[in-house]
Amino acid sequence: MAKKIQPVIIRRKREYEAEQAINDLEARGFEVISPLKQQNPQSEVLHNLSFEQRRFKVEDFSSPWIAKLRRIEE
Repeated sequence: MAKKIQPVIIRRKREYEAEQAINDLEARGFEVISPLKQQNPQSEVLHNLSFEQRRFKVEDFSSPWIAKLRRIEE
């Protein structure tokens, strides 16, 4: 019977914390499926200014860093 492998998803607020978690899991026999990336690093928000002027403003919402790993099967 084939084993069902469920991926492990790493979510951390800071990049160095996510890198440390990935290194720890790789030492325990995991491999990276999806590399470390920041989810929605910036967002454009429409702001209404006075006199009916509209302008997009880029805001950083401190989105989490995410990576996906799975256990290496032997």
